[in-house]
Amino acid sequence: MKHVEVAIALLDVGGLRFDTSDPFILASRKICPVYVDVRRLTTKPEGWRASVDALVEVVGGLGNINAVSGGELADLLFSVPVAFKLGLPHTAIRKQPKGYGTGGRLIGEVNPGSRFVHVSDLITSGTSALQWIDVIREAGGVVNDYVVVFDRNQGGREALDMEDVRVRSLLELNDEFLSFASDRGSLTGTQMNAVQEYLADPEQWSVDFLRRNPRFLTERIAAEGGRIRRSEGLEVLTQGYPELIPEVGAKVRGRLREIGLEEDLLDQNHKPL
Repeated sequence: MKHVEVAIALLDVGGLRFDTSDPFILASRKICPVYVDVRRLTTKPEGWRASVDALVEVVGGLGNINAVSGGELADLLFSVPVAFKLGLPHTAIRKQPKGYGTGGRLIGEVNPGSRFVHVSDLITSGTSALQWIDVIREAGGVVNDYVVVFDRNQGGREALDMEDVRVRSLLELNDEFLSFASDRGSLTGTQMNAVQEYLADPEQWSVDFLRRNPRFLTERIAAEGGRIRRSEGLEVLTQGYPELIPEVGAKVRGRLREIGLEEDLLDQNHKPL
């Protein structure tokens, strides 16, 4: 496996966590038995140094690159030092335009035709990656390369390939990496089998889990003083897996009644895809 030093550092700082009995909720409101926090590499100098040095090697080998970009916030932990070490201009991309000062989403210049490489901590489905790329392209820059520390192998590479952007990663969530993590004691054999099942079909694994464990949803809905205090379970169902509403919606409505909320809150939060 390439970049073993980075893999060791990521595991040692707890940058990967595995839990197949109580999976993690992602920003997309999908669930996953693997949580990747590449940012933790920056908590130890040796891990940060190893990852930045490896990124510099990859970016430096691309050729014909004029500038480096990174998105707010996690990307910047890696894109800024990479640009500094290579002596290249850096442009940071805000998630949203600011309503004060000069506004806008870019910190740095984008010269028309300038060839950018975007450096990121992580890629999953590619949704955020495409947004960063669009901002640079709309400003007149050219982006054909996207370099990440970790690729979750959940469609991001394919999504960017359709936009003529090549993804290069230091590490990937695959059988080789899982075996490496298992050898270092970071996950059990049972967990590895479950994660492999998840990677083979993330949607089916997640749907099957929620069918077997509706309490995962109901326990994550709570109210206080007549107002909803925790809504993660509702969001996972309505935003992540709305197709399950006919099957588990009754249990969720029962939970809403139990804590004194209106049943139709489920329908109000249902956003059809």
